[in-house]
Formats: sequence, structure tokens, C-alpha cells
Amino acid sequence: MANGKLLVLGATGETGQVVVKRALELGWRVTIYGRRTLPEHAENPDIQSVEGALDNEQQLRTAIRGQDAIISVVGPSGMRAQTAVFVPAYKLILSIMKEEGVRRIIALSTFSVKDPNDKPSVFIWFLTTVLWAVAHNIWKSIVDVGEVFDKYGGDIDWTLFRVGFLGNGPRGKVVDGYVADGTLGASVERADIAEWALTQAEKSPPEYVRAKPGISSIKN
Repeated sequence: MANGKLLVLGATGETGQVVVKRALELGWRVTIYGRRTLPEHAENPDIQSVEGALDNEQQLRTAIRGQDAIISVVGPSGMRAQTAVFVPAYKLILSIMKEEGVRRIIALSTFSVKDPNDKPSVFIWFLTTVLWAVAHNIWKSIVDVGEVFDKYGGDIDWTLFRVGFLGNGPRGKVVDGYVADGTLGASVERADIAEWALTQAEKSPPEYVRAKPGISSIKN
């Protein structure tokens, strides 16, 4: 979508910074939203920054209004992450999108969220069980956000894409699919997340509507 308007939620995190950088390279008109603005974003005239918390309806509405697509990479990070904010935040975001007529959101999740197209995988079961055991509040927040999209997504064109281990390698080839389908791996580079999500944001008609594909990188 040449010169399309894109809102990035979570732009200050490692993944969000990569998304913003690549979006600018591809010609998107980028808005970022969060509690703070990074100096490199504040100094960039091609970025519009709206500051506010995830429960600030007025500021969120300002950021969402008029966007062609939203890419969200917000979520709990670290073992001591505050998790209570994310479920009400996504409820609010989806509600504002409906009211403002913004239809497309592509949001980051993990394999803790299940999809009917998944097949049994001992490895993925082990990873998600470990998270359930050692960081149950994080696991529950991730799963509950998935349920928010199911329950409140309505006719919004949402995609909840799921990832495993994150890496900081160069952009390469990324594949999408479902657990144990023979193609999907367990790790993905942040650069590939950005490329995949931005490609999805451009597609018309949108792909993976009200779906939860996984994505992973293929090593060259």
C-alpha cells in the first residue's frame, strides 16, 4: 500500500523499532503510540508520535483515527512484566477501531495461543508448558488476549500471528503456517517479523483474516 498510513503499537521495543524502520523504508506514513517516544523517532520528521498509556482512550483514538492498518507488537516482556493491562487494552483498541472504521490489525502473539489448524507437537507443548509453569501470569495474559480477538474482533480484519523464539539476525526468508504442518519452525528473526507483518498490511484483500497463523524464519 504505497504511502499508506500505518500505526505501530509497541514501537519502543526491540521488535517495534525494527517494524518502524522497515515501514519507513517501504514508504508507509508511520504513526507510533506509547508512553514515550525514542529520541531517534522524535527526531524523524516522517514519524508522527502520539504519547499515552494503553488505557488512555482519548489518545488511543487520536492515534487510531484515519489509519489504513495497525501493527501491534505490544505484550508482556520479561519475567516480571506487568500483564493486567493487555486484555483491557486490546478490548479498547478493537472497540475504537470499530467506531473509527479502521478495519485492519496485525498483532503479535505466541504459540501459547492455540489454533484449530495446529497439529500435536511435543516441542511446542513443552515450550508452552514451561511458560505456563514458570511465568503463569504471562502465559495467561497471552492466552486471554487471543480470546479477546475471538470474542470482540467482530468483523474487523484481524490477524494474530504467533511466534516462538526471537532472534536479531538479518532479514531472510519467512514462512507462515500452523504448528507441525511440516514447514513451520520454532524461531523467527525480528527483521522477518517486520517484513511479514508489513507485507500482510499491504495485501488487498487481506490474508489470514480472523486467523492465527504462526511464522518462522528459514535459515539460509
